[in-house]
Amino acid sequence: MKRLFGLTGILYLLTLTAVFYFKSWVLICTLFVICAALISLGIIKRVKQNRYMFKTYIISAAAILFAMLSIFLYQNYYVNPILDNYSEKEIYVEGYICEEITFKDKSVEYLVQTTAIDHNPVFTKMKYTGYSENELKEFDCVNIHVKAYAENSEQNLGHRILLKAYESTPYSITPTGENRFSLYKYAISLRKAIRNSLDRLMPGDSAGLSRAILLGDKYALENSDLKNFRKTGTSFLIVVSGLHLSIAISAVMLIVKRFTRRRIILSISAIAATIFFSALTGFNYSVIRAGISVILYYIGRIFLRNSDPLNSLGFAGLAMTITNPYAVGDLGLLMSFSATLGIILWSKKISDFIIGKAGLKINKGNNKFVIRIKNTLCFFVNLFSVSVAASLWIIPITVIAFGSISPMVSIVSTLTEPIASLILILSLICSLLALFPIAPVITYLVAFINNLLCKLLLLINGFFAQFHSSTIKADSIEVYIWLTISVLLVIIGYLIKAKKNYIIIAANFSFVLMLVLSIIAFLNADISCNLTIYQSGSGYCAQVKKGSNISLLNAGGNYKTFREISENIYQCDSEIDYLIIPDSNNNTELLQDISQEFTTVNLITEAKSVEDMTLIFDKVNYTIQENTIQTVKLNSEAKVTLIDIKGIVYQYLQTEKSTVLFVPVNSNIKYLPAEYRTADCIVMDGIAKNYDLLNCDRLIYTGSVNSYYKERLLEIKELYPELTILKNKKFTLE
Repeated sequence: MKRLFGLTGILYLLTLTAVFYFKSWVLICTLFVICAALISLGIIKRVKQNRYMFKTYIISAAAILFAMLSIFLYQNYYVNPILDNYSEKEIYVEGYICEEITFKDKSVEYLVQTTAIDHNPVFTKMKYTGYSENELKEFDCVNIHVKAYAENSEQNLGHRILLKAYESTPYSITPTGENRFSLYKYAISLRKAIRNSLDRLMPGDSAGLSRAILLGDKYALENSDLKNFRKTGTSFLIVVSGLHLSIAISAVMLIVKRFTRRRIILSISAIAATIFFSALTGFNYSVIRAGISVILYYIGRIFLRNSDPLNSLGFAGLAMTITNPYAVGDLGLLMSFSATLGIILWSKKISDFIIGKAGLKINKGNNKFVIRIKNTLCFFVNLFSVSVAASLWIIPITVIAFGSISPMVSIVSTLTEPIASLILILSLICSLLALFPIAPVITYLVAFINNLLCKLLLLINGFFAQFHSSTIKADSIEVYIWLTISVLLVIIGYLIKAKKNYIIIAANFSFVLMLVLSIIAFLNADISCNLTIYQSGSGYCAQVKKGSNISLLNAGGNYKTFREISENIYQCDSEIDYLIIPDSNNNTELLQDISQEFTTVNLITEAKSVEDMTLIFDKVNYTIQENTIQTVKLNSEAKVTLIDIKGIVYQYLQTEKSTVLFVPVNSNIKYLPAEYRTADCIVMDGIAKNYDLLNCDRLIYTGSVNSYYKERLLEIKELYPELTILKNKKFTLE
């Protein structure tokens, strides 16, 4: 089989992704049925003496089964024992700081590689957030005595970060006086030096963009610039990936070729540059994926062998996930794989089609001037084809992960990718010149040119981000139907080795289907009233939407919650009609983003939160009075009753179709008036006292889930069979 690693690696990664994100027994049963069908087909083909198809079907089934087995073993024999034994408990941790220390406005974050917990050998990672100044440095060995919590961010789980903790006293974390030796320490030191040199040579926004493109330090950008990249779908420019690695390697190879053209020396130089750049950018999964492919390619060159792109991609997928199946929690990894697969399979076909139709093929009779013009145009056609292929193949991931599509991504990326490539090269040059000050004039000249390019890229991105259609909400059943049918058409096309006529018919059918479903979604959007509950792991937010009218209840959560909420609001207006804040504790991060991005027409909060809310929003329309019951009409179809009892605020939402009761943490249901204890749906942010007094068809739990709460939730499920545990995801009710 010519593409053994390509087939097994891609199927293995696809299965891991499906099981990790959906966690559905229906999905798992479906995968088992698919495996059985593949094995049956393989046996049939074997009987018919078709050995090639027999091997293909059997290997495909084996890859799917092995993926399900590996994630099951990893979760039940590595992840769950650590979370069950150490989360929600006071623990004593021994380990060392394994990554660059991150400083924020009022806190500092340490990523600690544990060697022992409670004197038992445990090897995992813990994110520790401190608030006091100390002298800790990277790779210092530390002891931590603190209460730990389960990490529920999929991104962090993908990097083996299973626990998180917060400083309780200034002495929660103490150095042991020892330092762990690691070559990676030098890469971190160089990263800091490059960051400081860029900050010194250029203004804030340009330095931030240079740091983001060169080092993947997207937090160096202003929030407004980050949002523009997100709106236009060009966030991949500020996430270090294969594009950045290939540019860096090309620059190194250009220098090495000045001294020698020996194949082995060039290959070793490229491999060394790959490892160095991966370390410099923090070993991001997207870079590692590209790095493995590059290393395989140059190893093949050393031994005079050609590497197949699909085999390299599949091998990279296996290498990165076989020991850590949760690596698929990193969206950068999935988007990198998906985009690369699209480029391999589609980009050349798209460019050949455009070049052929536009008459850009070079003929023998063309003179040198015409050849140069055609070559230049072909370069931009190829660049556009790569952007189109990559953006099309990452649509399923962006829809599932972000609930949105950026229609202009191909156009914007075609304009900005060449500029970003120049910024990466110039940023590297000027930072190295600053570290070795031989010619200050040249250093400042390079920095000046780089600054102009940064301004230009931000200007282009900001211009396209202003368009209302730069981001289209795609988190709906209509979009999922369109995506499913379109993917099936592509798969069928590859299975039957489709020709030109099939491609044209399939493309037209997909386009017409998209238009029909878009019209249906548009007609339904204005007449339906939806409730969406967003859970981020640090609180939840309930959004009530009818057409362009949007209200937010509770407004708990973090930037991830805000990003998802924004995708809904951007499609309607820049206003939030009602923002209700029963309690401002731990909500300031989300509220700060909301206040900067959207106009809040009506702000309602508790009396004790007025001062905090005024600092954020500069206004408070009215407050929730203690021990009162107030009703607020949100839109023509929905109203919410605010019930304040002994400092606990319940929210009772009523629409034409259903009723929803929001029960906050630390509630005691016996104090809630009987008429509000019955609802179609009840959302509980913790296990309330006397919860058995509640009556509902569906119960949604958004609070903490650990060994203690798991037992309590089993008790609750006996009383409320329709129990949904909402953790780090969202739930929509019509």
